Amino acid sequence: MAAAILTDAGRGVKRLLLLGGGHAHLFVLEELARGALGGADTTLVSATRRQVYSGMVPGMIGGRYRLAELSFDLPLICRRAGVRFVHDSAVRIRAADRRVELNAGGDLDYDVLSVATGSTVQGSDLPGVRDHAFTVRPIDRATELTQALERAAAEGGRISAVVVGGGAAGVEIALAVRSRLAKLGGPGRAAVTLVEAAPGLLGGGAARAEAVVRHALQQHGVALRLGTAVAEVTRSAVRLEGRDELPASLVVWATGAAATDLLRTSGLGRDERGFLLVDNRLRSVSDAAVFAAGDAATLSSYPATPRAGVYAVREGPVLRANLAAACRGEEPPRAYRPQRRFLSLLNTSDGRAIVSYGRLATWSRWGMWLKDGIDRRFVRRFQALER
Repeated sequence: MAAAILTDAGRGVKRLLLLGGGHAHLFVLEELARGALGGADTTLVSATRRQVYSGMVPGMIGGRYRLAELSFDLPLICRRAGVRFVHDSAVRIRAADRRVELNAGGDLDYDVLSVATGSTVQGSDLPGVRDHAFTVRPIDRATELTQALERAAAEGGRISAVVVGGGAAGVEIALAVRSRLAKLGGPGRAAVTLVEAAPGLLGGGAARAEAVVRHALQQHGVALRLGTAVAEVTRSAVRLEGRDELPASLVVWATGAAATDLLRTSGLGRDERGFLLVDNRLRSVSDAAVFAAGDAATLSSYPATPRAGVYAVREGPVLRANLAAACRGEEPPRAYRPQRRFLSLLNTSDGRAIVSYGRLATWSRWGMWLKDGIDRRFVRRFQALER
């Protein structure tokens, strides 16, 4: 069935279109560089020229890493892999026509489409968020935050930073902001507050890990406001529901993932939140010519799978194998089944990391050694494609 849908008898060579430079697509580019994807005519569209590895972003914000240590030169990798690179963003998927419209104008046709464009943040439509808050979704926006921290420190005076979102990303970012500001101007000049609408941190699913996180935040002077929803962000404050207000010279919006307009308006099968719904082959449930991975996708068989980088990385080899098959007009051979639990490593920006797995959690320097080794190994693997 899928082979018939994907056949392009008039041309013989499949047109593979990759939207986004997400983690899963790095595995596809690696396969293309090996010449092992069936001779597909491939194009990658990305709004950014450098793809950032999400696992090391808090370390960059905290001053541990430079951008070059956690990013990939997409145009260079594409050139090495024989892939056409288009520096633009997709604004509409016209699945019925097998065509994608681009922001700069014009469109691209495809026989096989793969989407790894990531996500945006929840609550970005609240008053003032888009105008006054920094985000790290899409992940390349993190560089804007590091520049803002440096400007704030250079201006002198006391800095009041508010991080909204008490998940793993929000915790790491709050600690990274505190560390970076302390290095730039001394700890006495900076006040950092972490705000979360829920009554607990980390989604409330791991009591031991949450206790260790609370201890780390307290030790580093990060104030907590739990069970508190944000109503508005202004130029100088975060207004909370109930009319309370937090002074804020800098706001970071680090809430959970939300579907982008591209996904929500695609016309493809989606879940109730607007993410593309895929089967265990990472193939759209409504169109056999479309695949999706990472934050852009929801697994129909495992809809509660967290939107964490570890899952996008595990999906990468499955995606590349199934795209190769699709480009040959064959049924995708590999199924993806997410692991029930995974090792969580949270960088606390003090040379340590919180390590948690199931009910176990600890905070140590060896944890950061482990995290640093895993992250650097992943980056080295794909930076090798630049050479």
